[in-house]
Amino acid sequence: MITHDKTYSLAEVPNLPNIIPDFELSVVMRHIAYRKRGTFLSVAAIALAVAISLIYVSMQDGLQGMLFDIIVEDLPHVTVSPREGDDYIYLYKSLIDRIWSLPGVVAVSPSLGAQVTFAYKDNVESVNLMGADPADVDKIYHIGDYVLQGDIYSIQNGKKVVLGEKLADRLKVKLGQTIFAGIPGEESRSLVVSGILKLPMGWPEDIAFVSHSTVREFTDEGDVVSSVNVKLDDVYLADGVAANLQEQGYKAESWQTLYPEILETLAIETFQNRLIMLLILIIASFGIGSVMYMLVNEKTSEIGMFMAMGASGKNIRNIFLMESAILGLMGGLLGCILGLAFALYLQSLDIRMEGMGGEEMTLPVVINAGSFLAIVLLAAALSVIAGMYPAWKASRLDPALAING
Repeated sequence: MITHDKTYSLAEVPNLPNIIPDFELSVVMRHIAYRKRGTFLSVAAIALAVAISLIYVSMQDGLQGMLFDIIVEDLPHVTVSPREGDDYIYLYKSLIDRIWSLPGVVAVSPSLGAQVTFAYKDNVESVNLMGADPADVDKIYHIGDYVLQGDIYSIQNGKKVVLGEKLADRLKVKLGQTIFAGIPGEESRSLVVSGILKLPMGWPEDIAFVSHSTVREFTDEGDVVSSVNVKLDDVYLADGVAANLQEQGYKAESWQTLYPEILETLAIETFQNRLIMLLILIIASFGIGSVMYMLVNEKTSEIGMFMAMGASGKNIRNIFLMESAILGLMGGLLGCILGLAFALYLQSLDIRMEGMGGEEMTLPVVINAGSFLAIVLLAAALSVIAGMYPAWKASRLDPALAING
């Protein structure tokens, strides 16, 4: 067997084709071991590209996960509105019974809204007053997680209201103080501030929560609601549930219809992730192609000698393809380690940034084993592709001319 630490003459290897697999690997390992500078540059280029790709993908996966969590945790999956021409949903209790009969429903929250004016001392604000059962609202929006002061469940007892933090600041009102709410031309009603919320991302700042009975005093419409929100155990059932309710004559919309920007963002981010990652890896992989091309030029005489000893063009091609693959795999594995280390470091920093709604959020970084494996394998595959031309060129050399350089 030929090894990288021993040189054979033509007479010593009369049956070279019989030991070709070991021969090919031996030549590859010798090239990698003795061309330290070229090996280092090739591996470093791929490693850096893989590490950058993995860090970028980890951050984008984190962003996508955060957006999806908003859908799953903090948004209704289906919203039912009044029928065309109606201001309210009448006989809503029969609607709720129909909704609960549908598969996958885990929460239903009817609510009644009214536009009123809040006044505290000299401060006046227009407010979207929302009457709802706090238990139902919490199942849909997890609103209890956003309470800064007081208790969202307190609105069930008497004339009490829970405000968003920014609305409370504009009114300059604090927990336990009394505000006056009214509609122009009607008598104002007093409400005690029993809770203050830091509203979830994307919520309007002028919203305030009260009980159903309290908001009905402003609408004077009896037992009606203005919307019914539905939560499902599988967000992708939303279109089917909405279609079912539409067939029954209701105006129902899924989260895909109500929040198309979320789907667009997810689709755009996914495409950008893959494209940028691919471009980075292609650039780095063709660095290996350049190294292989120079290696073919340097090793022309050696290639001619191998061919004279019985190696076929296929064997020569395999040598350079194998070397490209090994360099790509080495760079991919090293880049994977570097990318993982930096991603873990970013996670440990707990970097804070401002979200779309102005609130602070942690920089999302998600380490996905599937993404890591895919990028490493892609790096090796692209390295092989980049090495195809140099390998083809080497396999086409004329042995006699190659031996003479």
